[in-house]
Amino acid sequence: MSDLIFMTGATGVLGQELVKKLLLTTDSEIAVLARSKNRVLHSERVQKILKTAGMDSHYGSRVRVIEGDVTKHKFGIAKPDLENLKLNVKVFYHIAALTALNGSEKECRQINVGGTEHALELAWDLRKNGKLGRFVYFSTAFVAGSVWDYRSKEDALPEKPVFANYYESSKYQAEGKVREAMAKGLPVTIIRPSIVVGDSLTGEVSDFNVIYPFIKLFAHGILTKLPTHPENTFNIVPIDFVINATAAIMKDPRSLNKCFHLVSPNPPSIGSLVSLRESFPQSAEIEMIDPSDFNKDRLDAQGQMVFSMLEPYLGYLNGKLTFDTSNTEEILRDTDISMPVTDHAFLKTLITYAVKAGYLVI
Repeated sequence: MSDLIFMTGATGVLGQELVKKLLLTTDSEIAVLARSKNRVLHSERVQKILKTAGMDSHYGSRVRVIEGDVTKHKFGIAKPDLENLKLNVKVFYHIAALTALNGSEKECRQINVGGTEHALELAWDLRKNGKLGRFVYFSTAFVAGSVWDYRSKEDALPEKPVFANYYESSKYQAEGKVREAMAKGLPVTIIRPSIVVGDSLTGEVSDFNVIYPFIKLFAHGILTKLPTHPENTFNIVPIDFVINATAAIMKDPRSLNKCFHLVSPNPPSIGSLVSLRESFPQSAEIEMIDPSDFNKDRLDAQGQMVFSMLEPYLGYLNGKLTFDTSNTEEILRDTDISMPVTDHAFLKTLITYAVKAGYLVI
């Protein structure tokens, strides 16, 4: 048997693309953790993803599905499957997370913190009783907290971060636990993407989440007042860059026990995003209000409802968080992968695909 890769979160946006990349660029077999959802069996969910990618011939051969749930002790994996993982897993990717910015404290803690605790428990077992060579943890660039003026270092967590939502705080706690395990000898690589959006060339993405609901609010004329400044930026990163950079990082032995910011070095401004309203005739003029002068109680009933939907995103519109990318640039220096360009043209590419896919309506 060739080396086995074990992965959580394979049915999510990043996981799907990473599975495709591994199938195309390695000869490894991949065991993916999945659970049944909405009356669709765990195995069917993975099979559907592979079929959509034109890779269904790998199902049952190079790709196999293990039933489990990250919220359970050792993911609730059946004993025969656990024994097989111990014998064969070389690399363990933990990607599964609740990424909804409006997730509750309980949900975020259960999935993001508890899920990572269970992943580490299993990783130690695979390390001590098997042949695990690396645990790869997908964190977020916003573990530093998005609502303050701070330059986040790759190989450290800030002592007193300022969070915009429970997603950020739960990922901070989870990464802290991963770093504790790394300090105790678990071989770890930490990947920290910013807000993952569509492909750099086509805009294509398998699911419209995180920043896309915000774009829909203003594109469809629902959002008219925004507490921010036009020069403020928001850090987005194309999904193909995240996947290609991750593959390059994993190939380089220097990446062991290090952390990598996969972010945009020159993120777009709020002003450039709002200027895209020209593509949507039904969108309303957006009034940008200094956050210090903004009072949601002055809004009408509809405005307050819209603001409640917008609130989880405000950190990304008003934060001054920037990112050190020394480790990332060092690893990518001798590859053909460049840091991503996320200019006005790229924003238009994202919007064009979202319209083509029916998510946004012109």
